[in-house]
Amino acid sequence: MNDEKDNLKDLFSQFEDQWDNEHPELGHQQRFLNRLEGKKQKRFDLKIAVPVAAAFVIVIGLLFWLLPMQGNAMANEISPKAQETQLYFSAIIAKELAKVEKENSPETQRIVRDALTHMQELESDYDKLTLELQEKGENKKILHAMITNLQTRIKFLEKVMVQIENIKKIKENYHENHTT
Repeated sequence: MNDEKDNLKDLFSQFEDQWDNEHPELGHQQRFLNRLEGKKQKRFDLKIAVPVAAAFVIVIGLLFWLLPMQGNAMANEISPKAQETQLYFSAIIAKELAKVEKENSPETQRIVRDALTHMQELESDYDKLTLELQEKGENKKILHAMITNLQTRIKFLEKVMVQIENIKKIKENYHENHTT
């Protein structure tokens, strides 16, 4: 047992002047706690995501189940279920687009501008699909393309928001490291 204590004393004595015993800068603990709190708030909330995903699956399932039942009587009109789905997606897109536009700043101006341009292209593609739907009547391929377009816009806007958040974090870290 004494040999072990002696070995430990020898080991620690070798590093005697190499220990980091300086105190962190003033406010370090509060900055650390603020960062922790910020990360907690940004966590993905499954309580919201699961019901939204379930509702989405139900709406899509109903859409594809009811479309064959519509028959040719409404060939030149969009079914109520298709309209409901479009409204659902449009609301999500509008909400995400508003978030992106709200984040327009000198640091994010380019990414916001590019995102808006890309969204206009996707909207133009959607308008073409809508015209095709009106000309040819409802069919699964056109409706699927329309839904895919709407989903693509949502995913794209979510990715843009992630990029904007990353830019904001980089800016925040830069200012934190250069202002003390």
